[in-house]
Amino acid sequence: MKIPNLNTLSTFIDRLCIENVKKAHFIFLLENSLERDSVLEEKIRQQEKIIDALQLELVNLLDEILSKGKYEYFGEIRTFQRENI
Repeated sequence: MKIPNLNTLSTFIDRLCIENVKKAHFIFLLENSLERDSVLEEKIRQQEKIIDALQLELVNLLDEILSKGKYEYFGEIRTFQRENI
């Protein structure tokens, strides 16, 4: 069983989006810098490692779903969810 906000399909997709936005921000800052910035370059490399790892986890999850033919996860009750909606 997959756990919301940890290892569900939506979590991996959400994190990939977030990490790519962070990478794009660092690239923007680096491209607009007047001089070489090794700190920003390292941040970009780190983001690339995180993105690669998340992509691998997502591919593994999709392989699991396709091989098992099902996707099991714990349903999450939202804090402000109304009953019977």
